[in-house]
Amino acid sequence: MRDRFAQWVTVFLLTIVVATSYWYARVLRKPIANPPTPAGVPDFVVERVVITQFDATGHARHKLYAERLTHFLENDDIELVAPRLVSLRPDQPRVQVRARLGRIEHAGERVHLFGGVEVTREAGGGEPALRLASEYLLALPDLDRYVTDQPVQVAYGDSVITARAAQLDNLARTVEFDGEVRARFVAPSREGS
Repeated sequence: MRDRFAQWVTVFLLTIVVATSYWYARVLRKPIANPPTPAGVPDFVVERVVITQFDATGHARHKLYAERLTHFLENDDIELVAPRLVSLRPDQPRVQVRARLGRIEHAGERVHLFGGVEVTREAGGGEPALRLASEYLLALPDLDRYVTDQPVQVAYGDSVITARAAQLDNLARTVEFDGEVRARFVAPSREGS
């Protein structure tokens, strides 16, 4: 009888050891997650930053400068203070965009710019310089396009055009205006006449 009791105790103890080992193995296999970053709390902040995007051949396409860059892990958005976006396409006039604030979405495909937005395009290809001013602008750097649905003023050489909204396509070198368009055209001066 004692042998039978000893066998049952042994089986019971082995069952406890196996169950405990299984439980530890399951618990230890689970990765220990870092506590999630609360919504609205940045995971990093960088002061005075320059980001350069390159094309497939390794040539710089555009640069983004900012006094402060704040990244949010929850949605991968980036907020910018005093952003400046510069187009570096060698076959196009250089475009530079400045604003007080900015937000980058979709890994840099979309850059929203807010407050005192100014776009300048250098003169080139027989065309005068262009300056666009608005309070909001959506920049699509990969397409070299700039869109605003806010009141806009565009100076093209000495001519000035205002409208409720506009789209600037630097590759096609066009500006489309929408709503309440007013213009004051000044003929280009002809030197030597």
